[in-house]
Amino acid sequence: MHDGSQMMMAGMNRRTAFGLLAASGAALGPAGAATASAAGGAAHGPSAWTSQFLSFDPVEHFRQSWRIQRSLVDDATILHWYHFIMVAVPVGRAPQAVVRWEGIELSRHRRIGENRYRVHGHNLSFARDLATGGFVDAVRNPITGRMVRPGTMALTGDPGYFASPEGMVPLDAPKAAPRPKYGMIRRESDVIKIDAIRVPPANWPGTFLEMGTEATPAALFDDPGLDWLPAEVSGAYVFPYPGWMEMADTPGHMFAAWSGYKLRAIDLLPAEFLARARAEHPQLLAVDPALFARTVPA
Repeated sequence: MHDGSQMMMAGMNRRTAFGLLAASGAALGPAGAATASAAGGAAHGPSAWTSQFLSFDPVEHFRQSWRIQRSLVDDATILHWYHFIMVAVPVGRAPQAVVRWEGIELSRHRRIGENRYRVHGHNLSFARDLATGGFVDAVRNPITGRMVRPGTMALTGDPGYFASPEGMVPLDAPKAAPRPKYGMIRRESDVIKIDAIRVPPANWPGTFLEMGTEATPAALFDDPGLDWLPAEVSGAYVFPYPGWMEMADTPGHMFAAWSGYKLRAIDLLPAEFLARARAEHPQLLAVDPALFARTVPA
């Protein structure tokens, strides 16, 4: 943050600052506006901060998590939009930022039983320059010094999964026992947050971990009539060097940190991202219903 911005913020009280956050959230659609507005509640004034873990039985915990992260509607498409920065983590050297990305995770679920769902989805991300934020085709690998081409990241190979209170079953290992998904729900003042750790597909590399936090206004969470809740999302993950980094057998891995929002519809995406996605990958702005027709062993 520039010095001038720091001085301006120093002259604001906390309520004014959160009010500006709420105003900026309106530009991101209902999800961003609702979440940002909650951040401006009176409880964020001079009174003490509050934090409490919420305890539910396994079924209710699953349902409440599903409302925040997805939707209790039987058949629903869920859109997350985000920015993230990738960092190279070489052995014995300082980590180095490599490239920024803007992207979406788009998935669809169908209810297949009581508190049981089948889910399929994909990701689409475009590389952006670290310094300018503009779309970019090539970046410098700070570890090797060479220019590399990250390309477009279209992750369409996720096999999908079954989800239930018992856990997750990736569909590349459909006969495996459900793998419990870590998720802690807490109330912080007028916001409800869930911290979660992803259960990856069985065939993904061992050097992979993704965890994140999703936050929704407590006033909406407390309304049992709402099946879908807006959310502000953030998190981080580690994974092996991707091929485009051209690291060969050099030891190390990548780290990425992301933040964004759960949005209601494709039309709420930022115009620049949406225009490029429609021009280059229009098929990835929807989830192929044929994925649900694939037979999976019982």
